[in-house]
Amino acid sequence: MQTSQGLLQLLWIVLVTVFTRDILALRDVRVKVPHAVRRGQRITMKCHYDIEDDTLYSVKWYKGRREFYSYTPNENPALKVFQIPGVRVDRHASNETQLVLDSATMATAGKYSCEVSADAPSFHTLIAAAELEVVELPHNPPFITGMRARYHVGDILRGNCTSRHSKPAANLTWTVNNEEIHPSYVRHYKIHRDSRNDMQTATIGLHFVINEYHFENGKLKIRCIAEIGDIYHKSSEKTLLDMDYHHKYLASNTVNMIPTDHEHDYDQYALQDGEMLRKEDTYFTQITDFFNNFMSSNDAEISAWSSASSTNTLQLLSFSTSVVLISFVHLCWYSQIVERNFS
Repeated sequence: MQTSQGLLQLLWIVLVTVFTRDILALRDVRVKVPHAVRRGQRITMKCHYDIEDDTLYSVKWYKGRREFYSYTPNENPALKVFQIPGVRVDRHASNETQLVLDSATMATAGKYSCEVSADAPSFHTLIAAAELEVVELPHNPPFITGMRARYHVGDILRGNCTSRHSKPAANLTWTVNNEEIHPSYVRHYKIHRDSRNDMQTATIGLHFVINEYHFENGKLKIRCIAEIGDIYHKSSEKTLLDMDYHHKYLASNTVNMIPTDHEHDYDQYALQDGEMLRKEDTYFTQITDFFNNFMSSNDAEISAWSSASSTNTLQLLSFSTSVVLISFVHLCWYSQIVERNFS
Protein backbone atom coordinates (compact mmCIF):
# COMPACT_ATOMS: atom_id res chain seq x y z
CA MET A 1 0.00 0.00 0.00
CA GLN A 2 2.78 2.41 0.93
CA THR A 3 4.66 1.41 -2.20
CA SER A 4 1.66 2.32 -4.38
CA GLN A 5 1.32 5.70 -2.68
CA GLY A 6 5.03 6.36 -3.21
CA LEU A 7 4.73 5.59 -6.91
CA LEU A 8 1.73 7.92 -7.23
CA GLN A 9 3.60 10.76 -5.54
CA LEU A 10 6.63 10.22 -7.77
CA LEU A 11 4.41 10.25 -10.87
CA TRP A 12 2.75 13.43 -9.67
CA ILE A 13 6.12 15.14 -9.17
CA VAL A 14 7.24 14.10 -12.67
CA LEU A 15 4.03 15.43 -14.23
CA VAL A 16 4.25 18.73 -12.36
CA THR A 17 7.90 19.09 -13.32
CA VAL A 18 7.23 18.42 -17.00
CA PHE A 19 4.19 20.70 -17.04
CA THR A 20 6.02 23.51 -15.25
CA ARG A 21 9.01 23.16 -17.56
CA ASP A 22 6.77 23.39 -20.63
CA ILE A 23 5.16 26.56 -19.28
CA LEU A 24 8.49 28.23 -18.59
CA ALA A 25 10.28 26.88 -21.68
CA LEU A 26 11.32 28.59 -24.91
CA ARG A 27 8.56 28.89 -27.55
CA ASP A 28 7.37 30.66 -30.65
CA VAL A 29 10.64 31.05 -32.56
CA ARG A 30 10.21 32.75 -35.96
CA VAL A 31 12.40 34.60 -38.44
CA LYS A 32 11.76 37.66 -40.58
CA VAL A 33 13.89 37.54 -43.72
CA PRO A 34 13.22 39.67 -46.85
CA HIS A 35 11.91 37.56 -49.68
CA ALA A 36 14.07 39.43 -52.20
CA VAL A 37 16.68 42.20 -52.10
CA ARG A 38 18.63 44.10 -54.74
CA ARG A 39 22.27 43.34 -55.30
CA GLY A 40 24.37 45.68 -53.17
CA GLN A 41 21.54 46.25 -50.70
CA ARG A 42 22.00 46.08 -46.92
CA ILE A 43 19.97 43.26 -45.34
CA THR A 44 18.38 43.12 -41.89
CA MET A 45 17.10 39.77 -40.58
CA LYS A 46 15.13 39.31 -37.38
CA CYS A 47 14.91 36.31 -35.06
CA HIS A 48 11.91 36.56 -32.74
CA TYR A 49 11.35 34.17 -29.80
CA ASP A 50 9.53 33.96 -26.50
CA ILE A 51 11.74 32.55 -23.77
CA GLU A 52 9.24 33.08 -20.90
CA ASP A 53 11.03 32.74 -17.54
CA ASP A 54 13.75 30.59 -19.01
CA THR A 55 17.30 31.80 -19.63
CA LEU A 56 18.80 32.31 -23.07
CA TYR A 57 21.81 30.17 -23.80
CA SER A 58 22.58 31.06 -27.45
CA VAL A 59 21.28 32.34 -30.80
CA LYS A 60 22.92 30.93 -33.92
CA TRP A 61 22.44 31.70 -37.61
CA TYR A 62 23.03 29.24 -40.47
CA LYS A 63 23.19 29.62 -44.24
CA GLY A 64 22.20 26.23 -45.51
CA ARG A 65 23.92 23.91 -43.04
CA ARG A 66 26.86 26.17 -42.28
CA GLU A 67 26.94 28.21 -39.09
CA PHE A 68 28.24 31.75 -39.62
CA TYR A 69 26.97 33.67 -36.59
CA SER A 70 26.70 32.92 -32.88
CA TYR A 71 25.56 35.03 -29.93
CA THR A 72 26.13 33.50 -26.48
CA PRO A 73 25.51 35.93 -23.60
CA ASN A 74 27.57 34.01 -21.01
CA GLU A 75 30.67 33.79 -23.17
CA ASN A 76 33.36 36.39 -23.85
CA PRO A 77 33.15 37.60 -26.49
CA ALA A 78 29.46 36.95 -26.76
CA LEU A 79 29.37 37.50 -30.53
CA LYS A 80 31.27 35.26 -32.95
CA VAL A 81 31.33 35.40 -36.78
CA PHE A 82 32.53 32.64 -39.11
CA GLN A 83 33.39 33.60 -42.70
CA ILE A 84 31.49 31.98 -45.54
CA PRO A 85 31.12 33.15 -49.20
CA GLY A 86 28.49 35.82 -49.81
CA VAL A 87 27.90 36.67 -46.13
CA ARG A 88 29.37 39.83 -44.58
CA VAL A 89 28.08 40.44 -41.05
CA ASP A 90 27.92 43.94 -39.60
CA ARG A 91 29.06 43.18 -36.04
CA HIS A 92 28.10 46.59 -34.61
CA ALA A 93 24.49 46.35 -35.81
CA SER A 94 23.91 42.66 -34.93
CA ASN A 95 22.80 41.20 -31.57
CA GLU A 96 20.72 38.37 -30.09
CA THR A 97 17.55 39.29 -32.05
CA GLN A 98 18.92 41.01 -35.15
CA LEU A 99 21.40 40.08 -37.86
CA VAL A 100 22.62 42.69 -40.39
CA LEU A 101 24.49 41.81 -43.58
CA ASP A 102 26.42 44.34 -45.68
CA SER A 103 26.17 44.70 -49.48
CA ALA A 104 24.35 41.64 -50.78
CA THR A 105 25.90 39.75 -53.69
CA MET A 106 24.42 37.01 -55.83
CA ALA A 107 26.19 34.50 -53.53
CA THR A 108 24.25 35.91 -50.55
CA ALA A 109 21.04 34.25 -51.74
CA GLY A 110 19.99 31.04 -50.00
CA LYS A 111 18.22 29.52 -47.00
CA TYR A 112 18.82 31.21 -43.62
CA SER A 113 17.99 29.59 -40.27
CA CYS A 114 17.90 30.97 -36.74
CA GLU A 115 18.46 28.46 -33.89
CA VAL A 116 17.58 29.54 -30.34
CA SER A 117 18.62 27.48 -27.29
CA ALA A 118 17.53 27.93 -23.67
CA ASP A 119 19.82 27.32 -20.71
CA ALA A 120 19.24 24.86 -17.86
CA PRO A 121 16.96 23.43 -16.67
CA SER A 122 14.90 23.16 -19.91
CA PHE A 123 17.69 23.09 -22.56
CA HIS A 124 15.03 23.60 -25.22
CA THR A 125 16.20 24.35 -28.75
CA LEU A 126 13.98 25.61 -31.56
CA ILE A 127 14.81 26.64 -35.13
CA ALA A 128 13.05 28.62 -37.89
CA ALA A 129 14.13 29.25 -41.49
CA ALA A 130 13.33 31.36 -44.59
CA GLU A 131 14.63 31.83 -48.13
CA LEU A 132 16.42 34.96 -49.33
CA GLU A 133 16.67 35.90 -53.02
CA VAL A 134 19.15 38.45 -54.38
CA VAL A 135 17.93 40.24 -57.50
CA GLU A 136 19.84 41.91 -60.31
CA LEU A 137 17.46 44.54 -61.67
CA PRO A 138 17.23 45.51 -65.36
CA HIS A 139 19.02 48.72 -66.28
CA ASN A 140 16.16 49.84 -68.55
CA PRO A 141 12.37 49.47 -68.54
CA PRO A 142 10.76 46.91 -70.87
CA PHE A 143 10.52 47.90 -74.55
CA ILE A 144 7.85 47.14 -77.14
CA THR A 145 8.70 46.23 -80.75
CA GLY A 146 6.90 45.16 -83.93
CA MET A 147 3.82 47.43 -83.72
CA ARG A 148 2.77 50.04 -86.29
CA ALA A 149 1.52 53.48 -85.33
CA ARG A 150 -1.85 53.11 -87.15
CA TYR A 151 -4.27 50.25 -87.74
CA HIS A 152 -7.63 49.54 -89.38
CA VAL A 153 -10.38 47.62 -87.61
CA GLY A 154 -9.87 44.00 -88.69
CA ASP A 155 -6.08 44.24 -88.85
CA ILE A 156 -3.94 41.77 -86.92
CA LEU A 157 -1.87 43.37 -84.19
CA ARG A 158 1.46 41.67 -83.53
CA GLY A 159 4.22 42.76 -81.22
CA ASN A 160 6.74 41.74 -78.58
CA CYS A 161 7.81 43.12 -75.21
CA THR A 162 11.29 42.43 -73.84
CA SER A 163 12.94 42.99 -70.45
CA ARG A 164 16.69 42.48 -70.66
CA HIS A 165 19.52 41.49 -68.30
CA SER A 166 18.05 40.71 -64.90
CA LYS A 167 18.19 37.86 -62.44
CA PRO A 168 15.73 36.33 -62.13
CA ALA A 169 13.92 37.14 -65.36
CA ALA A 170 11.17 39.74 -65.03
CA ASN A 171 7.54 38.67 -65.08
CA LEU A 172 5.87 40.36 -68.09
CA THR A 173 2.17 41.12 -68.62
CA TRP A 174 0.13 43.01 -71.24
CA THR A 175 -2.78 45.42 -70.81
CA VAL A 176 -5.03 46.96 -73.46
CA ASN A 177 -6.61 50.28 -72.49
CA ASN A 178 -5.50 49.60 -68.88
CA GLU A 179 -7.31 46.26 -68.75
CA GLU A 180 -5.66 42.84 -68.59
CA ILE A 181 -5.79 41.14 -71.96
CA HIS A 182 -7.24 37.70 -72.67
CA PRO A 183 -4.64 34.93 -72.18
CA SER A 184 -5.27 33.55 -75.67
CA TYR A 185 -3.80 36.74 -77.15
CA VAL A 186 -0.49 36.28 -75.30
CA ARG A 187 2.58 34.41 -76.56
CA HIS A 188 5.17 33.24 -74.01
CA TYR A 189 8.76 32.66 -75.09
CA LYS A 190 11.59 30.77 -73.45
CA ILE A 191 13.82 32.71 -71.07
CA HIS A 192 17.17 33.56 -72.61
CA ARG A 193 20.21 33.12 -70.31
CA ASP A 194 23.50 34.83 -70.99
CA SER A 195 26.29 32.31 -70.52
CA ARG A 196 28.82 35.05 -69.69
CA ASN A 197 27.12 36.56 -66.62
CA ASP A 198 24.07 34.36 -66.06
CA MET A 199 21.75 37.33 -66.67
CA GLN A 200 18.29 36.53 -68.04
CA THR A 201 16.09 38.12 -70.71
CA ALA A 202 12.31 37.68 -70.82
CA THR A 203 10.14 38.20 -73.91
CA ILE A 204 6.38 38.06 -74.28
CA GLY A 205 4.30 38.36 -77.47
CA LEU A 206 0.91 39.81 -78.37
CA HIS A 207 -1.30 38.63 -81.27
CA PHE A 208 -4.96 39.45 -81.86
CA VAL A 209 -7.43 40.86 -84.40
CA ILE A 210 -8.39 44.48 -83.70
CA ASN A 211 -12.11 45.00 -83.23
CA GLU A 212 -14.17 48.19 -83.08
CA TYR A 213 -14.37 48.09 -79.28
CA HIS A 214 -10.58 48.05 -78.92
CA PHE A 215 -10.45 51.72 -79.98
CA GLU A 216 -11.50 54.43 -77.54
CA ASN A 217 -11.88 57.82 -79.23
CA GLY A 218 -9.74 56.51 -82.05
CA LYS A 219 -6.92 55.33 -79.78
CA LEU A 220 -5.70 51.93 -78.59
CA LYS A 221 -3.31 51.94 -75.61
CA ILE A 222 -0.96 48.97 -75.29
CA ARG A 223 1.10 48.64 -72.10
CA CYS A 224 3.75 46.09 -71.11
CA ILE A 225 4.49 45.69 -67.39
CA ALA A 226 7.67 44.12 -65.98
CA GLU A 227 7.79 42.98 -62.34
CA ILE A 228 10.31 41.20 -60.11
CA GLY A 229 8.82 40.33 -56.74
CA ASP A 230 7.76 43.43 -54.85
CA ILE A 231 10.95 45.42 -55.48
CA TYR A 232 10.73 46.14 -59.22
CA HIS A 233 7.82 47.50 -61.26
CA LYS A 234 8.36 49.23 -64.61
CA SER A 235 6.21 49.60 -67.72
CA SER A 236 6.25 50.91 -71.29
CA GLU A 237 3.27 52.09 -73.33
CA LYS A 238 2.36 52.66 -76.98
CA THR A 239 -0.70 54.50 -78.29
CA LEU A 240 -1.98 53.15 -81.62
CA LEU A 241 -4.37 55.15 -83.80
CA ASP A 242 -7.48 54.10 -85.74
CA MET A 243 -6.82 54.96 -89.40
CA ASP A 244 -10.57 55.20 -90.09
CA TYR A 245 -11.42 57.34 -87.06
CA HIS A 246 -11.11 60.65 -88.94
CA HIS A 247 -13.68 59.56 -91.54
CA LYS A 248 -15.99 58.11 -88.89
CA TYR A 249 -15.77 61.33 -86.90
CA LEU A 250 -16.60 63.51 -89.90
CA ALA A 251 -19.53 61.28 -90.86
CA SER A 252 -20.86 61.41 -87.31
CA ASN A 253 -20.51 65.18 -87.14
CA THR A 254 -22.22 65.64 -90.53
CA VAL A 255 -25.28 63.86 -89.18
CA ASN A 256 -25.17 65.92 -85.99
CA MET A 257 -24.97 69.17 -87.99
CA ILE A 258 -28.54 68.76 -89.36
CA PRO A 259 -30.39 71.72 -87.72
CA THR A 260 -33.62 71.58 -85.75
CA ASP A 261 -36.18 74.38 -85.41
CA HIS A 262 -36.13 74.46 -81.60
CA GLU A 263 -32.34 74.84 -81.35
CA HIS A 264 -31.44 77.66 -83.80
CA ASP A 265 -32.97 79.79 -86.52
CA TYR A 266 -31.84 77.98 -89.64
CA ASP A 267 -34.54 79.26 -92.03
CA GLN A 268 -31.84 80.24 -94.52
CA TYR A 269 -30.68 76.60 -94.83
CA ALA A 270 -32.24 73.66 -96.69
CA LEU A 271 -31.14 70.00 -96.99
CA GLN A 272 -30.99 68.81 -100.60
CA ASP A 273 -29.13 65.71 -101.90
CA GLY A 274 -27.04 65.54 -98.75
CA GLU A 275 -25.67 69.13 -99.04
CA MET A 276 -26.43 72.29 -97.08
CA LEU A 277 -27.58 75.06 -99.49
CA ARG A 278 -27.99 78.69 -98.44
CA LYS A 279 -29.62 81.80 -99.77
CA GLU A 280 -26.20 83.32 -100.31
CA ASP A 281 -25.63 80.69 -103.05
CA THR A 282 -27.77 82.79 -105.42
CA TYR A 283 -25.47 85.76 -105.07
CA PHE A 284 -22.41 83.54 -105.14
CA THR A 285 -23.63 82.03 -108.44
CA GLN A 286 -24.17 85.49 -109.89
CA ILE A 287 -20.60 86.49 -109.04
CA THR A 288 -19.25 83.31 -110.60
CA ASP A 289 -21.28 83.78 -113.80
CA PHE A 290 -20.22 87.40 -114.03
CA PHE A 291 -16.57 86.48 -113.64
CA ASN A 292 -16.75 83.71 -116.28
CA ASN A 293 -18.64 85.91 -118.79
CA PHE A 294 -16.22 88.75 -118.15
CA MET A 295 -13.23 86.53 -118.87
CA SER A 296 -14.83 84.97 -122.00
CA SER A 297 -15.92 88.30 -123.54
CA ASN A 298 -12.50 89.78 -123.12
CA ASP A 299 -10.34 86.90 -124.36
CA ALA A 300 -9.91 88.63 -127.71
CA GLU A 301 -9.01 91.90 -126.10
CA ILE A 302 -6.44 90.25 -123.87
CA SER A 303 -4.78 88.68 -126.93
CA ALA A 304 -4.82 91.97 -128.79
CA TRP A 305 -3.38 93.91 -125.91
CA SER A 306 -0.71 91.31 -125.37
CA SER A 307 0.52 91.73 -128.97
CA ALA A 308 0.01 95.50 -129.15
CA SER A 309 2.69 98.13 -128.95
CA SER A 310 4.10 99.42 -125.68
CA THR A 311 1.52 102.23 -125.69
CA ASN A 312 -1.14 99.72 -124.62
CA THR A 313 0.88 98.46 -121.63
CA LEU A 314 -0.91 100.75 -119.20
CA GLN A 315 -4.31 99.55 -120.38
CA LEU A 316 -3.25 95.92 -120.03
CA LEU A 317 -2.05 96.58 -116.48
CA SER A 318 -5.37 98.23 -115.59
CA PHE A 319 -7.32 95.29 -116.97
CA SER A 320 -5.16 92.78 -115.04
CA THR A 321 -5.75 94.70 -111.82
CA SER A 322 -9.51 94.50 -112.37
CA VAL A 323 -9.28 90.74 -112.84
CA VAL A 324 -7.30 90.36 -109.59
CA LEU A 325 -9.82 92.46 -107.65
CA ILE A 326 -12.75 90.42 -108.95
CA SER A 327 -10.90 87.20 -108.01
CA PHE A 328 -10.25 88.55 -104.52
CA VAL A 329 -13.96 89.39 -104.03
CA HIS A 330 -14.81 85.88 -105.26
CA LEU A 331 -12.42 84.33 -102.70
CA CYS A 332 -13.73 86.46 -99.80
CA TRP A 333 -17.33 85.43 -100.47
CA TYR A 334 -16.30 81.78 -100.68
CA SER A 335 -14.41 82.00 -97.34
CA GLN A 336 -17.44 83.55 -95.60
CA ILE A 337 -19.70 80.81 -96.89
CA VAL A 338 -17.37 78.06 -95.64
CA GLU A 339 -16.97 79.71 -92.23
CA ARG A 340 -20.72 80.04 -91.72
CA ASN A 341 -21.36 76.41 -92.62
CA PHE A 342 -18.64 74.77 -90.51
CA SER A 343 -17.92 77.16 -87.61
